Amino acid sequence: MKNLYNHYFPTPTYLAMNSCAIDISDQSIKFGELVPTSNGLQLGRYGKEKIPEGVVVSGKIEDEQKLISILQNLKKKHKISFVRVSLPEEQMYLFDLLIPKMEEKNIKDTILLQLEEHIPLKAEDSIFDYSIIRQDNDNMFVKVSAISRGILESYLYVFKSAGLTPLSFELEAEAISRAVVPIGDLKPIMIVDFGDTRTGIFISYVGNIFMTTTVALGGENLTNMISKTFSISFEEAEKKKRLYGLGGTSKIEDIFPAILNGISVLRDEISKQLKYWDEHCDDNICSKKEPIDKIILCGGDSNLVGLSDYLSLSLKLKVEHANVWTNILTIKNKIPEMTFEESLSYTTVLGLTLGDYSGTNLSIINVLTDDEKKQIKKEYRKRLSTIILNIIAVLCLLATLLMTPSYFFSKSKEILAEERLESFNRDNPEINSKDLDSMINEINNKLNIIGTTAPTYNAYEDIFIYLLDSRVEGIKYNQIIFDKKAPNKKSASLTSIEIRGSAKDRVVLRSFKDKLDANPNFSEVNLPVSSFLEKTDLNFNISIILK
Repeated sequence: MKNLYNHYFPTPTYLAMNSCAIDISDQSIKFGELVPTSNGLQLGRYGKEKIPEGVVVSGKIEDEQKLISILQNLKKKHKISFVRVSLPEEQMYLFDLLIPKMEEKNIKDTILLQLEEHIPLKAEDSIFDYSIIRQDNDNMFVKVSAISRGILESYLYVFKSAGLTPLSFELEAEAISRAVVPIGDLKPIMIVDFGDTRTGIFISYVGNIFMTTTVALGGENLTNMISKTFSISFEEAEKKKRLYGLGGTSKIEDIFPAILNGISVLRDEISKQLKYWDEHCDDNICSKKEPIDKIILCGGDSNLVGLSDYLSLSLKLKVEHANVWTNILTIKNKIPEMTFEESLSYTTVLGLTLGDYSGTNLSIINVLTDDEKKQIKKEYRKRLSTIILNIIAVLCLLATLLMTPSYFFSKSKEILAEERLESFNRDNPEINSKDLDSMINEINNKLNIIGTTAPTYNAYEDIFIYLLDSRVEGIKYNQIIFDKKAPNKKSASLTSIEIRGSAKDRVVLRSFKDKLDANPNFSEVNLPVSSFLEKTDLNFNISIILK
């Protein structure tokens, strides 16, 4: 339901603060972005910029000004504002920690007290973030990622000086896992990132990263081995490596023996990590013993011919190349704009870009400083306020436009009424010239005369109520007639009441008359003898004179 809502009502681009992912290595800067469309996420801008030798060494920035210049050109060329950055494995520390269960606000202080026991840095010289792997009633198992404060501040200074705002500084292994492990796959998987100068090895399990290690072996090392063995240039050796790899023989000589030592080092390190997982997958990590049955290869040099087959045969495990689009788009319906071989070198970039979008269900450990995180939240609130104010302004404008016809219509009616009044005044000059105050006073005086005239008798309501209450059983009223003209002309001020009705029998009628005679307000109660002619169902006509 959430994905469906986001499909039809996407977050505005200005508010989403969509970022561009940047992966910095010793030799290059790779960047890329994902763009939300009506058909899902699609690849947007991407590319690669070379870094001169010595600017970044083993993940540490040695020439800040040179790197700032490269990033400034990148920003200007591709109109980039916000970025997500992967930090080099060589400078990161990742460890797991078991702590007592506590409120989330206290977790960071608890980790800080134990930090120096797990990394070769002082607590005040490091920056870290964490994610909770699992917890029970008593304990919490957390994953902690830490980096030297100096290294992080160097990266932060470079990006901010280039006019770029980092939204996150993330572990490279976590970004890769986010890209290549299908959502919902909870089995342990080993991922091997075979790059130019180094190879990262780590294990992804239930959305978390474990046992990261880096081997100082990459594609360039293999190329140098071929170059020295056959006494050829680096460029020619690179062509041979790409063409034949481990799966074929060149027209001159087989290059497999030349690179076998390097590949064996990689195989041995992978084997060691597999064994370590089997022996140390305890209850804190695994709810049950789960062996690794698959290895995923990624990285720019992972498509070396025969590499996956060699590792699969040597380790007796399934080895496959990564599908970096598995959590982004469906290959059956959409064709990526980059080749499969090229996509392997953009694995980290694509994993970082997924951090902008929900649905991956993977944790994001962001070692960005707390001050920078607060600034990002402040920027978000600022943008949200701007959008709200713009919406209010647009609504006010629309309301004004919608009310304009009504305003002009009412104005025309007002002008018409004024014209008619003016015409009436011209046709009736005597009304127009008469003193209106005098007219109003005269009308008020007449109203006062009417309002202050007192009634001659104010007890009529009580008498009618009495007549209704005095009706005995067997008496029915047909009419009650009130008349100011009294039958006795000598008493013109008297008032008469005439009651017409029927009685059940003579006794009932007589009883009713006796009750009326007893009323002190009645001076006379006249009942004709003719009313008693019948024995039952007598019709009567009683005349009453009020005092």
